[in-house]
Amino acid sequence: MDLHQIKKEIHRDPILSKLSRVAKENDVSLFLVGGYLRDRFIGMGGRDYDFTLPKKASSHIAMIEDTLQLRFFKVGKEERNTTTYRIVKEDLSMDLTFLQGETIEEDLQKRDFTINAIAFSLKDEIFHWVKGSLEDLKEKVIRPVSSHSIDQDPLRMLRAIRYLCTLNDFVMEKGLKEEISLKKEKILGLPGERVKSELDQILLSPQPFLGMKTLYESDLLLTLFPELKGLENLGQNEHHHLRVLHHTLLMIEKIEWALEWTVQHHREISLTREDRLSLYYAALFHDIGKQDTYARDEKGKVHFYYHETFSVQAAEGMMERLRFSNLMKNKILRLIKSHMRVLNLSRETKETALKRLMNQMGEDTPLLILMTLADKEASRGILSVQMDEVVEKHCLRILELFNEKEIIYPPPLVSGHDVMALGYSSGPRVGKILDFIRQKQVEGEIKNREEALSILKEKFGIE
Repeated sequence: MDLHQIKKEIHRDPILSKLSRVAKENDVSLFLVGGYLRDRFIGMGGRDYDFTLPKKASSHIAMIEDTLQLRFFKVGKEERNTTTYRIVKEDLSMDLTFLQGETIEEDLQKRDFTINAIAFSLKDEIFHWVKGSLEDLKEKVIRPVSSHSIDQDPLRMLRAIRYLCTLNDFVMEKGLKEEISLKKEKILGLPGERVKSELDQILLSPQPFLGMKTLYESDLLLTLFPELKGLENLGQNEHHHLRVLHHTLLMIEKIEWALEWTVQHHREISLTREDRLSLYYAALFHDIGKQDTYARDEKGKVHFYYHETFSVQAAEGMMERLRFSNLMKNKILRLIKSHMRVLNLSRETKETALKRLMNQMGEDTPLLILMTLADKEASRGILSVQMDEVVEKHCLRILELFNEKEIIYPPPLVSGHDVMALGYSSGPRVGKILDFIRQKQVEGEIKNREEALSILKEKFGIE
């Protein structure tokens, strides 16, 4: 799409046409910048708007709100000149900032990449861009605006990789890749939540594997997560065909395969944004503990006994560093802790064991199945291939059973009062007894309150 066509789209856009009229009537230098223009130029849509105006025109923000009948909320800090006025509503996202410098030309020179350093004056209907912007958009090249771009904000290293994953067929300029590798340590000075926000967008992109692979090749992955370094050259056993870190990266790619597998077997799994992120981060962290548990037996066979426990400990520290929410952190740790459970099931495993596992995993059961399938598919060792049929059979049966909600949420047949009536005092012991009764209920050994009370008295009655 050329600039003439983009201008036509701006005129047709109800939000932009309103703001253009207001800017002209009130002589306000309001500029549409960045992503909206970039996406239109390369044929992408969306309703993400970014605007900028001189700080001296800040009194006109209320007028913009009245025109759109929407209200901004502020993010960032005024003392650092990082204030952003933001609107997020359904499929609409809008950011308004003040010019970086006195003119739009100065502002564009301080932006991250040439493909984003393009602006349109809603007052004068004139396009502005830095040298190379239009050429790089046409050639699909991600190139910094200046040699100081990454120094101004090291987060741009991650943002470049995010664009690589979200913009179709774009490539990073060779010099940018080299610069990221040279300046990788600068990423460590950024707040964890800013880093996580970019990593989230990479993992939620259409090409998360490309993002993780590029993070690794540019040395950013091991800089952000030095805990992964010990996996880089760590060999494995006959269940695997790759070293641990490369198995981990391949597993991230295979999550999409696992989702497709469930569709083909008529057990499609719908994922929320949080589910998808939890799954990808769990995959990234799931085998960290192997470097602490590597051992060879007397026959030379490699083992990683209880590596899940060590992985949980390491992952918890990493997520604390990046300010994960407690809800997501706990979900990820639960997946890591249990990631071997289905893989370790034998051909003879009974359905009662599957139900017990499901009750313990609860609503995260489908995520564990996806993680299991991706882990299996990323492990192409001799022993792994031999177990394919068994693992897939168990996965399919668990997904079939998942529709029986009483396995996940069994109605309580007895209460703490029933246990204490036997002579127990309130405390952890009561909870353990109730858990035992619930497990027997899930496994089908107890079907009603009378049977529950009978077993309670028989097994836990105090003489």
